[in-house]
Amino acid sequence: MAVLYIRCGAVDRATYAALAELVGQFTPLVETAPPDVILADISAAVRYLDRLPEQLALMIGTRATAMYDVHLTIGAAGNRAVAAMAAAAARPGRVRAVDADPEAVADFLRPRPVADLHGIDEAAATTLARHGLRTVGQVAATPPAVLQTLLGPAAGLTAWERAHGIDPHRVSADTPPKSLTADRLFSSYGTHPDAVRRTLPLLADSLARQLHGSGRSALTLALTVSLSGGSSLDRTRTLAAPTAHPAVLSDAAHAMCDALALGVTGIRAVALSAVRLVPFAGAAVR
Repeated sequence: MAVLYIRCGAVDRATYAALAELVGQFTPLVETAPPDVILADISAAVRYLDRLPEQLALMIGTRATAMYDVHLTIGAAGNRAVAAMAAAAARPGRVRAVDADPEAVADFLRPRPVADLHGIDEAAATTLARHGLRTVGQVAATPPAVLQTLLGPAAGLTAWERAHGIDPHRVSADTPPKSLTADRLFSSYGTHPDAVRRTLPLLADSLARQLHGSGRSALTLALTVSLSGGSSLDRTRTLAAPTAHPAVLSDAAHAMCDALALGVTGIRAVALSAVRLVPFAGAAVR
């Protein structure tokens, strides 16, 4: 197995979705972990393209920079835990690969501080360090029964497995999203309805990007305006045909906003959601 653990950095939701779609061009086994991590099993791509995992990681990173001006930090390894640790050890915007050979994995893991051990929380790392187990190599050399005594049965076994580069969890391909949302929180509680209307095209554009990134089109939209008192106003609208076109989404959002007949009241936030999605293929994108 060849796994990439990809850190996207501080990106907005639309860019994150687009990056996940970019990774999906190399493999269908893409698992998203918002807001800034994407995992991918590229085993089939490695065989089909006859490329090393780090070469495919570089290709993905280069395209992300060229298309979205995002510098990805990528760890490549034989499973998700080691790949995550490789990403943590990589310089920002670079690729760090660990060969799947057991000796190479052990050489990479052994000197690392126990706090870097993937899947072990801060409390467990503190407990291990307090008992003189300060490196991953020291944890690996400790019998599982001792680790289970220190951390408990499940956490102790997990620590022993991760210290030996073992992670049975595979990358799980995401299921299609049930809904997508673009929202705006206003800094002033007394925001005028005109500010909401000016925001709608921006929300429509953001929602369109998310739809394209997820390979879906919207058939039904919902507009929610949150008021400073804690209540909200809602409208839904079913479109004539599925679409991911920002202009169509914006027109529908303005129609729903007009139907709300907003008065001069304290408006806290506005959200535009696609609540009924269909596959992008074959859908109208007028």
